[in-house]
Amino acid sequence: MDNESVGLLVRLSHLYRLRIVLAGLLFGVLAALMTNWGNPANMGICVTCFLRDIAGALGLHQAAVVQYLRPEIMGFLLGACAASLIFREWRVRGESAPLIRFALGMFVMIGICYTGGEAA
Repeated sequence: MDNESVGLLVRLSHLYRLRIVLAGLLFGVLAALMTNWGNPANMGICVTCFLRDIAGALGLHQAAVVQYLRPEIMGFLLGACAASLIFREWRVRGESAPLIRFALGMFVMIGICYTGGEAA
């Protein structure tokens, strides 16, 4: 690689890092604002908590306090779908051991719900 190509890669690397930091700051601010706007103090943007609430709204558990259809999950799903269509990233990627990954993800979600979100 010539020096110009290396310089371009370094600039792109810094741009991606900046975008990741800005996205983290945005989600941190949104989590604080959502807590201020009425989400419980231990929730913020906790997808596991949101899924637990949706499960209650669908009648999968009987804890009345957490039976609420969370609009944030619909926003996450619709936003991710729109972003993948806009940036043409809508393609299936084959991963190794999908069943094991699914099972591990399921156990992590159950563990986080069981601890009350403290592990997140």
